[in-house]
Formats: sequence, structure tokens, C-alpha cells
Amino acid sequence: MRTVPALLVSTALLASLAACAPLGASADCEPVIPAGESPTYVEVEGEVFEAPEVSFPTPLRTNGAERAVLVEGEGEPIAAGQVVDFQVSLYSGVDGTLITQSAYDTAANPLRRTAGSDMDILAEVVQCAEVGSRLAATGTIADVFGEGTLDPALGLADDDSVVLVLDVEAAYLGKATGLPQLGAQGVPAVVTAPDGRPGITIPNQDAPTELIDHVLTLGDGAEITAGDRVVMHYTGVIWDSETVFDSSWERGAPATFPAVSFLEQQDGIVPGLAEAIVGKTVGSQVVVVIPPELGYPEGQAPATIPAGSTMVFVVDILGIEDRG
Repeated sequence: MRTVPALLVSTALLASLAACAPLGASADCEPVIPAGESPTYVEVEGEVFEAPEVSFPTPLRTNGAERAVLVEGEGEPIAAGQVVDFQVSLYSGVDGTLITQSAYDTAANPLRRTAGSDMDILAEVVQCAEVGSRLAATGTIADVFGEGTLDPALGLADDDSVVLVLDVEAAYLGKATGLPQLGAQGVPAVVTAPDGRPGITIPNQDAPTELIDHVLTLGDGAEITAGDRVVMHYTGVIWDSETVFDSSWERGAPATFPAVSFLEQQDGIVPGLAEAIVGKTVGSQVVVVIPPELGYPEGQAPATIPAGSTMVFVVDILGIEDRG
């Protein structure tokens, strides 16, 4: 047996925001960022999910990172480990100017974090909020980005105060959460780390010549239909060489793809993978073995995938994105 080890102001500022999984919180959800006085001075006009008009007294003094709920959303509080999409505007607490903000456009990708992770204040602020919430958070540049992480040319000191206004668009699973299923002969075996990252064992045999998909964990969420925009974590491995050629886990955030072949739609996915995930349910983990004829056409594969390769994908289906 062969085993593969378990394994996305200024442009600079927005890139820092953009760079930066059990489901079901209770009413006792404990926010990482506590409620505090400073964010209660932030006044916001405009609809949630639209670019806000923000005012507050300046200079705004902060007492560490604090947050306030300006508009309460609906549903269950977001638990640590869930994947959260949001829009955010960042203001100088010194003079109130807008430093940077996300697109506030349903046609553009939102910002994404794993709730409760220690990546930055954004990941921490969203924990225990509900989808549809508008939050205000205050802190320093160091609280938001970390000490010494920004280009000095931006003219922002680590101890300068900032104000964030954040709209929570959507929340998804952080990893597959369904019921474990029995394995199948000749199919790669998968063992997952506590955070959901898969370790993949390739059988010591010739690669299958037909498409194989096997549900490893059966979720009880919505069923994927053709064309759905599927939020997924995945790892892709070459059968023969055991090489990992792509992994959303390594990039630190799940990807979103339409459940359709790239032969039919430009932003689609590998034909065999599109065929395999349609009909599967949110919360499931699926292993998919894709023969060359259902992979990349000749001459179109990425450099990391040799021609004629059989590919193996392990996919956690985390949710269905709604851009309506």
C-alpha cells in the first residue's frame, strides 16, 4: 500500500484581508472577540450587504479588540470551525477615513475565513454571529493584521486604531460531518486529521479504467444538482506517482466551483469530478477516481498532471453557494 500524507487603501491591504471547520453552536456560544464600549460608538447607515456609510468620533480609542452587533442575523450562531463568507470595510480610527473595503458585489468572490481560527481578527469576529448580521469591531492595526506585517509605506503604525464593519453573508461546514460509510475494494482509503485534512492510501494495483465515486461520509444536507456552486475542500492525487497536485487544504480555504464540466462551462471542473458530485449531499466526503478520458483533454492538463494520468480526488462537500 502507498500512502500520501495528510495534508487561497491599497491592494496590499485588501490582499492582507483576503489572505486570511463541527457545525452547530448553542445559545452558549462564546465569542472570541468580546463585546466592548469602543464599537458601540460606530454608527452605520445603509442596507446589510451593501457598502455602508460609517461615522464615529475621532480619534477613536480602543481597549484591545472588541466587537458589537449592529444588526442581528438569523439562524444558529456560527460555531468555531465553520467557513464564513463576508464583506468588510476598514476605516482609520484616527481620522475616520476609509482605508479599504471588499467588493459588496454578488458577482465577485466574498472574503472567506474559518470562524475562530487565529489567522486574524476577521476570523475571530465572525464566531457566534448569525448569517445576515452586521458587526462592528475595533482594535489596532496590530490586532487586525499582526505586528509589523504591513508595508511601512502605507503610513499605518501598529498602534493606530481601526474600525471594521463586517456583514456576514453565508456560513458553511468546515469539513464533512456525515455518517461514516464502509470502504470499498480497490478504492483509495482515506483517514482524516481532526481538522478534516485527508490522508490518502492508494491501492497497490493498476488504476481503474472507469469512473469510480465512493461516499466515505454520508451527509444529510441538500443534494447537489448540475450547475450548483459547490463549496468544497479537496485534495487531488495522481494514482501512479502518489503525488498531490492540488489541495484547497494547503491554501487554507475551501474553493467554490460549479458542478459542471469545464467542457460545458469555462469555470467548470474536471468532467469526471462534475459527474461524480452531482447527486451527492452536503456534509458528505467522497473519493473519486477519474480515468484519463474523463480528465483533461490532451494538451490541456496543468503542468502538475502528466498526460494520461488517473486522478484521485477526496472531496468534502461543505455547502451550496447562493449568489442571489
